[in-house]
Amino acid sequence: MEKKLYIAILYHHHQPYYKDPLTGMYHLPWVRLHAIKDYYDMCIWVEKFVNLKLNFNLVPSLLIQLEDYSKDAFDKELLLTLKPVQDLTDDDKVYMLRNFFNCNYHTMILPYQRYKELFDKRGKINSLDELYRKIKYFNNQDWIDLQMWSNLVWFDYYFRENDKEIKSWFEKKTNFTQQDKEIMVKKQRYICGEIIKKYRQLQNERKIEVSVSAFYHPILPLLCDPQKAKISSPNMNLPKYDLSLIEDAEEQISSALEYYNKNFRCLPKGFWPPEGSVSEDVIRLLSKSDILWIATDEEILRKSIYLQDKVYPPREVIYKHYMINLDKAHKPIYAIFRDRELSDNIGFVYYRWGYKDAVADFERRLLKIYEDVYEDKNKKNALVSIILDGENCWEFYPNDGYEFLNEFYNMLTNNKIFETVLISDFILKNPQSETLTKIWPGSWINANYNIWIGHDEDNTAWDYLYKTRNFLIEYLKQHSDFVDEKTKSLCWQEIYTAEGSDWFWWFGDEHYTPQSDIFDFLFRQHLKNVYILLKQQTPKFLDIPIKRVFKKFEYTLPADLISPKIDGKISNYFEWSSAGRYIVSPSSMHQTTNVINAVYFGFDLGSLFIRIDFEKEKMEEDLTVNVFLVKKKTPQEIYSVKFLLKRGNNKYKFFTPENFMQEVEYLSIDKIIELQIPFCLIKTFPSEEIQFFITVEKTFENKNFEIERVPSQEFIELVHPDKSYIKRFWTV
Repeated sequence: MEKKLYIAILYHHHQPYYKDPLTGMYHLPWVRLHAIKDYYDMCIWVEKFVNLKLNFNLVPSLLIQLEDYSKDAFDKELLLTLKPVQDLTDDDKVYMLRNFFNCNYHTMILPYQRYKELFDKRGKINSLDELYRKIKYFNNQDWIDLQMWSNLVWFDYYFRENDKEIKSWFEKKTNFTQQDKEIMVKKQRYICGEIIKKYRQLQNERKIEVSVSAFYHPILPLLCDPQKAKISSPNMNLPKYDLSLIEDAEEQISSALEYYNKNFRCLPKGFWPPEGSVSEDVIRLLSKSDILWIATDEEILRKSIYLQDKVYPPREVIYKHYMINLDKAHKPIYAIFRDRELSDNIGFVYYRWGYKDAVADFERRLLKIYEDVYEDKNKKNALVSIILDGENCWEFYPNDGYEFLNEFYNMLTNNKIFETVLISDFILKNPQSETLTKIWPGSWINANYNIWIGHDEDNTAWDYLYKTRNFLIEYLKQHSDFVDEKTKSLCWQEIYTAEGSDWFWWFGDEHYTPQSDIFDFLFRQHLKNVYILLKQQTPKFLDIPIKRVFKKFEYTLPADLISPKIDGKISNYFEWSSAGRYIVSPSSMHQTTNVINAVYFGFDLGSLFIRIDFEKEKMEEDLTVNVFLVKKKTPQEIYSVKFLLKRGNNKYKFFTPENFMQEVEYLSIDKIIELQIPFCLIKTFPSEEIQFFITVEKTFENKNFEIERVPSQEFIELVHPDKSYIKRFWTV
């Protein structure tokens, strides 16, 4: 029989613990909103496609919040949704204008006429005073409609098609009532309560497999031994307090297994270490349980093989499972390794494409893997592991990804050489595997822990955690007889909650969210609660925000005129030292397969210069780079530069707004991309404002598809310099 390519799709569902247990308030609504948009509908595809098998990872910190919302949990957005319009204060209305449009504009606002009308009426937020002025333009029906639409757009396509009442609301569009809102919230609570039941049912039917993670989603290796971070980043600055919290790591694992057993009436076979973060310490902890397998990133595998064999292996080694056997004292455990590019394409790329083209590209890639791994006919069964966030990417797709997923699963189940599998089933049917005797310490992001430790803000947070934890231990030693067991347990739960990876995700420079201040507040509040529960004075340092700057989009402007040599190399340090720069970094989600790493830009009085730093291996992938230059005036004029990402290329095509094209020899591609665009080509004058952004396209079936945009949403803005530019920026 012809060999099959086995495919394990694993969706990771997770939210941090947004609730303050002392007040009962949820400070962000994302558990509730993702419940009606992602968690239920993502698993029921297996009921439509009989041969489809899916794997899910559910984190206990999410599940306990879903359970809470199915009863009486509340968040500010929910309270304001239910509040009768006549009772709304001006402060309520300003909060609504600021927060009731927190969703993807192109897929969740633009398609809905009434919601877009309300968005346009609010307009751009420039100041708080302006918001207070704008509330006067909204009548009572506007406010009720906003309360409804800010919730309605989160209902997945499945509910819009299968729930008559929800469907009728989308058709109704306006003139909603207080009763409509109350019924809608009841439906949200009902869905929250059905999610765990549905996953349990489908797992019992062997259509899905549900794995677990550590309870509050901590970076387990950093709890076990923070010093491990220096293996991948030797120059990293670590927190002041160097403590091993391995007993906390063990508790986070054991309590997760216990909670899973309570809800699914069995123990899990699979475990996703939060953020794919592994180390040998973590493997040894997991080997004490009945966990059969773990999953992490492909780079962890290649670095582990290098540690073991001193040879850096090719990518093809990721298409199988391995047994991790560190020593005779610990039980072996299996591991699978995420195909980074396939996973990232679903998470970050394909929403830009037509869904049929996206699925055709994915199928082509699978067929190429099939040819490569089975070139040797004696090869064992190959496994492709596709692992990604199961909730955040779908709001970038039309209809919450319905058309893409329908086409995707149709392709996987109809192609006879592909077979989707439950991970445990595949391992148990294929018990023979290669063995790893060493594991590289790192996460799914760049095979290190740099997102969560090393930055001043990260380290401050770790130090605050250590201080509070030490206070708790010392206090209980001295006053244990006077503290009841319930209070002790609540204190420790607050410590474990503060160990979650999400708080550290937002500290440092790597990621941005408009709600960074809320994550900062929640982290410090969980620590404060330890003191409050023990009726002790909270330390002053916990009142001071750790996150110092809240900036979404940062780039530096040129400090002086530059005149680089266009040769595709950094000829000398000073060549680009005065240029402006934009370093590519993710916003809320993290893509690890970027083509462009950084953009530098500057000018002399006659030309604009752009330098692009890129991933060198991407040269082999038939990519096209476009630079779009927009003159900031009405009507806008858009010029563009287009060239192939090929070493030695020295020409680009220049297009005018009228689509007139000419070839220009001001390009060089070698170690970097350097190009010069004379201002006379874009017909700008001194002091005129220019915006630009860059896209990367990939050719597939004679069509070009965008795979990356830099910056992802905004523009880089600059000014055609005049002779006074140097004087304005000159410093001694």
